[in-house]
Amino acid sequence: MVSSVASVKKNVVVIGASSAAHGMALQWLENPPSDHRLILIELKTHYNFVFAFPRAAVKPGFERQLFIPYSNFFNGDDQVGKVVHARAVALHPHHVELDRSVPEFGNRINFEYLVYAAGTTIPQPGRLTTHTKPESIAMLQQYQRVIREAKAPIIIGGGAVGLELAAEIKEHYPDKDVRLIHSRTRYMPKYKASMDCFIRNILKKHGVKQVLGQRVVLPEGGFPLEVKPVQIKTVQGKVIEGDLAIMCIGMTPNSDLLAKLSPKSVCKHNRFVNVKPTMQIDDSAYPHIFAAGDVINHTDVKTGHFAWMQGLAALHNIKKLIAGCSYDELEPYRSKDVALIKIALGEKEAVMQTNALGPLLAFNSWIAARNIPENLWADAGWEWMKAVGKDGKKDFDL
Repeated sequence: MVSSVASVKKNVVVIGASSAAHGMALQWLENPPSDHRLILIELKTHYNFVFAFPRAAVKPGFERQLFIPYSNFFNGDDQVGKVVHARAVALHPHHVELDRSVPEFGNRINFEYLVYAAGTTIPQPGRLTTHTKPESIAMLQQYQRVIREAKAPIIIGGGAVGLELAAEIKEHYPDKDVRLIHSRTRYMPKYKASMDCFIRNILKKHGVKQVLGQRVVLPEGGFPLEVKPVQIKTVQGKVIEGDLAIMCIGMTPNSDLLAKLSPKSVCKHNRFVNVKPTMQIDDSAYPHIFAAGDVINHTDVKTGHFAWMQGLAALHNIKKLIAGCSYDELEPYRSKDVALIKIALGEKEAVMQTNALGPLLAFNSWIAARNIPENLWADAGWEWMKAVGKDGKKDFDL
């Protein structure tokens, strides 16, 4: 690995190393500035390929493929970029404090520009709270065990994760009494109405019992991950009985760290980060700090695709500043303002909404479910993170 001295190059720091950071890193590698380098601060030791977590929480055998090492992301050249595994505990105008001492930096990393891409927190198994690959695999296997043992699992929440999980369970264990509770009367309301129709029919085909228009009364602390009799009560007065409850609702922005430096930039109502069209945070005191991804207040739907595009927009403006442009010359992020998604509902069923053919269209399994691999394209993550040997093979134990 090529080493460098921290004072030689100025740092562009990214808090978080998921989709927004990935788009930035790959773009950075194409033409890295000579006097700056990209530093990603990420607590997790491996990139989590969360798109396949609902399936991996049910079906065993491919968990190792979903945790991809960051070690070769920048081709081993620390003068171009580096992933630092630590938790950012404080933000200052021009440096980040870490929770531990790391090689080269100690517990402080200086920056000229920063992108806040800390993402959101959602319940497991949609995202995991574990930090290492062995811990994360063990957590997915724990979900596999309790789902295998349960006879009447209840999935709470009809967003993408809840839909996928309910479908995967019923497909893999057709004899189980699977129920899906959703607070709305329509699935995926930001998408075309035909998506709702397709999803309902696929779940019905699988045999998932759908309870719509019922908002669950959540107990303090949520539901334990164990198989035992459980009663789910709804605000409307309905009681649903089962033996395992898995919560797939609730998205909390990880904005507290930024809020301590810039309270003005964080929305008081929903805690998401307000950004200017240029992707700078909405606080004129910190024009050199940007934000991207799920953590921001934006009309874009919160998917990896749009986080990636927002990260690219932030990086484009940072590169303009590095090249000598003024803040007045920064360009606005031009969102396509369309809702794009693909949801696998078992191995042979899926829905998607796409504009790949021009107009925005929704498709059911006849088109959407073709050629979906077991790991839901995790191989692509290994490729873009350069976690493959010279022979092109992947060592899933890394």
